[in-house]
Amino acid sequence: MKTLPQLLETMLSFVALRRPAANTSSALLLLLLFFSTTPCASFSTLQLSAAKAAVPRKHHHQAKHHPRCISSPVTTAGAYRSHHALCMSTTAEEDAQSSIHIQRTSSIIDEFISAVLKSLQEKTFESFTLKGPPAPRKKRRSSNINKSFTNNEEIDAKIEREKEALRGKYKTILGRLVFLQDKKKRRKKNGGNDAATDVETGSLYLQVTIKYHLATDIAQNWKIGTINKEDDKIALDVSEVESGLRGIFANAWGDNGNSDDSVVPLSEWGATTNKVGEMDIRSGELVNADGVYDLQLHGKKASFRPSKTKNKNKEKGKSQLMNDPTQLSHDRTKNVPLSTSSEFFQKLGVTNSDNKPKVGMASKLRQCQKFVEIVSNLVDTSYSHDSPNTNGAKNIRVIDMGCGRGYLTFSVHSYLSDKYNNADCVVETQGIERRPKLVQEINGIARELGKGKFEKLNFIEGSIGETDNSLFGDAKQHQNVENKDSVDVVIALHACDTATDDALWFAIGRGIDVIVTAPCCQHELRPQIDHHVSNNPNHVLANVLRHAIYRERATEQITDSMRAILLEIAGYDVQVFEFIGGEHTAKNCIITATKKVMSGSKKEDAWLEERRKMLIELAELYGVKRQRLASLMGESITSSSNLKVKAAGGMPPL
Repeated sequence: MKTLPQLLETMLSFVALRRPAANTSSALLLLLLFFSTTPCASFSTLQLSAAKAAVPRKHHHQAKHHPRCISSPVTTAGAYRSHHALCMSTTAEEDAQSSIHIQRTSSIIDEFISAVLKSLQEKTFESFTLKGPPAPRKKRRSSNINKSFTNNEEIDAKIEREKEALRGKYKTILGRLVFLQDKKKRRKKNGGNDAATDVETGSLYLQVTIKYHLATDIAQNWKIGTINKEDDKIALDVSEVESGLRGIFANAWGDNGNSDDSVVPLSEWGATTNKVGEMDIRSGELVNADGVYDLQLHGKKASFRPSKTKNKNKEKGKSQLMNDPTQLSHDRTKNVPLSTSSEFFQKLGVTNSDNKPKVGMASKLRQCQKFVEIVSNLVDTSYSHDSPNTNGAKNIRVIDMGCGRGYLTFSVHSYLSDKYNNADCVVETQGIERRPKLVQEINGIARELGKGKFEKLNFIEGSIGETDNSLFGDAKQHQNVENKDSVDVVIALHACDTATDDALWFAIGRGIDVIVTAPCCQHELRPQIDHHVSNNPNHVLANVLRHAIYRERATEQITDSMRAILLEIAGYDVQVFEFIGGEHTAKNCIITATKKVMSGSKKEDAWLEERRKMLIELAELYGVKRQRLASLMGESITSSSNLKVKAAGGMPPL
């Protein structure tokens, strides 16, 4: 029976005699078959000679060799004999190097975790950051002219594949300190007395925000200790922080054997697959009172060492955040113009005895704060002694038309009085309301608040345009507005339909310095727009305005836009914006106007004519032929008529 080498020599001879034209490919095939079934060390000189004889000389240099093992073409018997041993030694060397890299990286990770825990225990910790692999981006090329569209598509497809491969992996991890107060305050007895005082307690947490690639971000609070504000002592326990950090790095290694109740859960995409030794966290940073430390885990050499970046708080020696946890509290007092402890808020039923908003009144409180902020900024500008329009006026007068229960009236008067009331300035506020019983009630509240700053706050019965005994009197008394000794403000919030126009005309006719209005129920133009759309099926906006909901919204926008243009024609700087979120009130659009000095120059006249042209074009686009404020001001809104309507001497009844 022939041995396996003899069998190979016979087969090669048979191929050379019977099929000389195909001896090259056949010999190679048989040689590879034999090589794959025989240990490398079993090759003999005879076998190598036979194999070389079957391969033509000119093709010998093309023979392929085992990857990663032999770097040059096989030409000697010794190379073949050492082939198997070289493969084994190279693989072992790579495994050893990988093992060393993993051990060093693990050691550096331990250093980082220890440094975080130490800084927490020494109260020097401020924050840490960990960064994963960046999202792939399309590189900018100097010239894309010669690049085909197909190549761009291939590049985009490659980037998408790379992004998909990152799904669920860490993007950034941020750690910071937060202080959360206990929901219930602990009661402390005062010696033998029955009276007790509240002792605020809370807990200090390391809040970790984890951002993933193409996955939902999560945030976790790892408890560090409990703080008793009675003695300002912190009982620290960093075991939860250590478990959390180790869980993060375990996930980054691809060690996803964690159970669902792991300290650090995986993203909603579940476990990620990593190559052996591959770390998803590339770099990081630890900031404490002693300095900034850089963490590098990407590349051949992992490291954790001080950074060249300086910590601005290093001179302090201690972390101000850990030594004063109140800075970290989510329950910090907001910087708002009005204190929730204001007595008038309780009298009006906005807040309770704990200075918290009552049920259903949080939105009202937020509206008051925001509205006062807006009015204050406008008054500050107009009250400036350098303002040419006020001539150094000393007093402030405010009228709130349609004030209702007076939430905003009390708020504005309280804030302006606290800010401006002194020997040189008097703040006087008046609310106008049609309902006599409500007027009597809120006047009573104003008197209950005492003779201090609320002494100059009063409410009268009347309607917009029918009030003869208002602070500002008749319009004829205000023809010469240059000699005023006060900054005058008119407020009209949620005045329905044309009542807003009447309030605006009231202010324009008296040269009011500041106008603040939030329009409501703009119905005047709706029938005109409906009629215009139905009679013009080829209208440029027919496909939009054929829907009733869009006609309703267009009516609001066109009405307020025309009012804004008319105020500009009357000599005001105008702004239209949203003053409160839509979740608090649907009528959240506000129009503010501040009086400016008109020079009467040719440039200014040209600007006014341009505004009048804009007004006419807007009205004609939507088929509007009548608008209340335009009629009161005597401004034409149709190009067919060159005659202006005679301006009214005063506002007619509603």
